[in-house]
Amino acid sequence: MHHYFVKVTSSKEILATKETIINRLEYFNDRSQYLLFDSANRIEKRFILVIEKKVTKNKLTELKDIFETAVSAEEINVKAVDHQILKKIHIAKMLMVDDDYYGDRQILFVTDTADDLRIKTNEMVGFTKFKEFFTEYDAFLDSTMKMNAKSLYNIVLINKSGVCLDAHIELLYNLLSAKGILTEHVVITGDKHDVQRIKKETKCAYVIKDEWEIGDNSAYFKASDEVKLFNKIVRSNNIYITAMKQEDYTKLSALDCFTAAFPNVAIIDELTIDEKIEFLCNVANEYGLTINKEGFYESRFIAVTPVDKMEMALRKAVLKKINAKAKTFCLEISDLDTKAKKEKKISAFTELENLIGLDSVKTTIREIVTFLKRRGKDAVPCLHMAFLGNPGTGKTTVARIIARIFSEIGITKQNLLVETDRGGLVGLYVGHTAEKTANKIESALGGVLFIDEAYSLFVEDNIDYGHEAVATLVKAMEDKRDEFICILAGYTKEMNSMINMNPGLRDRIQFYVNFPDYKPAELLQIIEKLCKENKYKLTKPAKELLLDGFARILKMDSENFSNGRIVRKIFERVRVKQALRASNNTIEDRDVNAVFAENDIAALLENKERASIGFTA
Repeated sequence: MHHYFVKVTSSKEILATKETIINRLEYFNDRSQYLLFDSANRIEKRFILVIEKKVTKNKLTELKDIFETAVSAEEINVKAVDHQILKKIHIAKMLMVDDDYYGDRQILFVTDTADDLRIKTNEMVGFTKFKEFFTEYDAFLDSTMKMNAKSLYNIVLINKSGVCLDAHIELLYNLLSAKGILTEHVVITGDKHDVQRIKKETKCAYVIKDEWEIGDNSAYFKASDEVKLFNKIVRSNNIYITAMKQEDYTKLSALDCFTAAFPNVAIIDELTIDEKIEFLCNVANEYGLTINKEGFYESRFIAVTPVDKMEMALRKAVLKKINAKAKTFCLEISDLDTKAKKEKKISAFTELENLIGLDSVKTTIREIVTFLKRRGKDAVPCLHMAFLGNPGTGKTTVARIIARIFSEIGITKQNLLVETDRGGLVGLYVGHTAEKTANKIESALGGVLFIDEAYSLFVEDNIDYGHEAVATLVKAMEDKRDEFICILAGYTKEMNSMINMNPGLRDRIQFYVNFPDYKPAELLQIIEKLCKENKYKLTKPAKELLLDGFARILKMDSENFSNGRIVRKIFERVRVKQALRASNNTIEDRDVNAVFAENDIAALLENKERASIGFTA
């Protein structure tokens, strides 16, 4: 579904009366398009057009004939407009009456077998967790195809890498098709409103491409609409696939209707440096070129840049080299990143020191490293650690740096950090968990295994397979203590409860690192850093207002406060407010005030009790 601002020039030369135009619009508005009046001034009238296909010259001519004057169409960026426009888009969609599909429809015929698809999946560079899921999902399809349970095969992809997921979705669609689960071989791509309006149930594949921001802030799609949507998906015969961020999944997974609608979860993990370089090698090989791997390994550009942006940079570099008729067929990192030559390799220690705040954490790590340098790693029984702290305090970031530090000083054999969580360790049946956990530990040998939200592995219910994961992990932490370092991370209260309930685990953790909440001034430094990175300027009144707001949030001591995460959320929303107000990049106090007035942020400032994720009964 596409959305446009249609602007109609106001002119005395218009021959058609208002009644005539309205009559023409009644014929224009149908199941595939709807034109809704928005606003008017002396110069022009503005409408909102919701339409299934992109506006063409013929469509503009049709609109010009309706109004008998000049007409223009500008596509709406739904992420940048205010809530009132989003509400009007929603109303326009609701006024469209249609009993057919909504969204972009693509017919696909799959000739690959399930075996072919497994091979193709395994040939992908990286994405270990997705490959594991694909194998498990394949077996799951075999065991359940004869069942007539709805929503059984729906999938949510948790995108931790930021890459385009089209290739992953295509593999999943092809598998469903190859297994004979799909009745109609089409892929429909639409947003949440499109799904709400679908009436046909032909067991097709539907990809929901939309933001999953929820709560009082989301005027585009209210919390109650989310619940209705999930309940509809549960009852639907179609197969739904969607993607979201980890934080949105964490919130939504607390809803039974969501977990019933999307029972299958696939993690799209970030690629390692080796995997990124292998991926780029494959892209370069398409053109008959190679790359100088040494330069790529040393580049910070490769370390911090998402795969899709790296690929784009590489393809541009290839085109530039071809157009320049270069005599060499080897790409250097400087061909992708002009700053690479000027950049000096930053040590892990320097990166740690450059982090904002976390003084006590830095001190603890310096003490650990100094001790290990003087006494050697054999001076302690093991090097396993527990990171304890509230959300957004930098536990994952510090774990990545520690993996580099231990590699640089020779404590570990390689610069390797394997990140996982409950989903990467706990299986679907008895015996499966031990195998998954053992495989994950094996992949971290020679480096560091980082388990986020580790407390979720240990619950009082003995039936839960998390106990099996903990038992396997504890044994490996002892038997292979010289081969890898395990870092368990999570919220302080929950982690202490978990460790106290398992003496074997407590005995195998050598170091405890407590991550404090950020101070108001440190939170301000974080947002100033974000502004600098994104080329925004903060006025002095805006800084003062932010500092005061952060102090109030900390004083309220709300359970919903998430340190660095809330800072990023505020920054992103301030950017939107500023963009709607002005074309420059100066953030003023009125932009900050507008964000602080939004319900969920105001709740943190005023300590108003809210539902955990914004839903009401």
